[in-house]
Amino acid sequence: MKYDFAIIGSGIIGLTLAFKLKQKFKNSKVLIIEKESDSISHGSGRNSGVLHSGIYYEPGSLRANLCTNGVKELKEYVKTEKLWIDECGKLLIPTSKFSYSNLENLFKRAKNNGVEIHKIKNNEIEKLEPNVNCQFDYGLHVPVTAVADPKEVSSSLIKNLKKMHVDLQYNTKILKIIENKLITKDYAIEAGQIFNCAGQFADEVAKKSNLRFRYSFLPFKGKYWKIKNENFKLNHLIYPIPDLRYPFLGLHSSHNRYGDFYIGPSSTPVFGREQYKGFFGESVSESLSIFLNFSKKIIFNENKLRSLSVRELSLLTKQGFFNEIKKMFKNIRADELELSNQKIGIRSQIFDPQSKSLVNDFVVINQNYTTHVLNAISPAWTASFAFAEYLIDQAKL
Repeated sequence: MKYDFAIIGSGIIGLTLAFKLKQKFKNSKVLIIEKESDSISHGSGRNSGVLHSGIYYEPGSLRANLCTNGVKELKEYVKTEKLWIDECGKLLIPTSKFSYSNLENLFKRAKNNGVEIHKIKNNEIEKLEPNVNCQFDYGLHVPVTAVADPKEVSSSLIKNLKKMHVDLQYNTKILKIIENKLITKDYAIEAGQIFNCAGQFADEVAKKSNLRFRYSFLPFKGKYWKIKNENFKLNHLIYPIPDLRYPFLGLHSSHNRYGDFYIGPSSTPVFGREQYKGFFGESVSESLSIFLNFSKKIIFNENKLRSLSVRELSLLTKQGFFNEIKKMFKNIRADELELSNQKIGIRSQIFDPQSKSLVNDFVVINQNYTTHVLNAISPAWTASFAFAEYLIDQAKL
């Protein structure tokens, strides 16, 4: 089989990339290869659906540039396709003196990234959100932030890609990449250009093409608790003001089109790439490798991973989780929290041994016929359309 473009992975990056390629090269033959039976089993189907504004990211970074441009394009797509969207905006609340000291830095960063942001007084926050516990003088308001349905967006893209005659091949694993050929169990696929958008397995796919890179993969599980109190409502997304040195945004609110409210996610180290239950995966060798990798970093507290792990351990119990969220929410009891078995995701995060830190930006590496997306952390879903353009530029098409 011969194609102009072959994309490994049918998550949001793979889907938007195929969409952009067909827009730019109308007569091209495009193939998406997916190891699962659908496109929403993992990250893109388990996403919170938040359309981020771009306030958090280092000015000039890929995440900053692609998010601020990508959010506009994703919103445009959602509205053009008449998909569900809630343009609710976001309030950011300081939860400690340290958090409050970061407010000004985050405000300046948002301005530098060209994002509309406003300082908002405590009493104004209380009027807008009676269930929010703001203990300091100010918070921040970001009007552009919104929520959409990630599964609906993926379904819409797949429907449009089929109309554009893009081939989607499910239940297909790549065994080897040799130059411009993809080797599967049953046949070989030849492509003019290959894109590795395999998410949590992007580093494994890269190894199958003999790409040399220094990064290691560290998966973090994100779990949410559902609020069972029907009278508990929020009009905005509510986030803490985070520590900008880390790629995690802290426990925050989330909601869906059906009016369900959640708080999360945790950032718990796990020892399997798709380990949505428990800590260890089905592959003993993979689990052992990740466990040893994590253990070394925790022992030496690299990038403060020991401190992060200790904090995350306290969130594993309902009471520990409740004690943390009391800093930001009120009018809620511990017995009104229910651990969600559905809203669980694995963050595909890489670690850089040179800087001894979690990589806090997207990482894309070009190799002959193949472009590898090795670190598509948040806000990759928001940035996806702009990310796709960037990948096409990087491949020099």
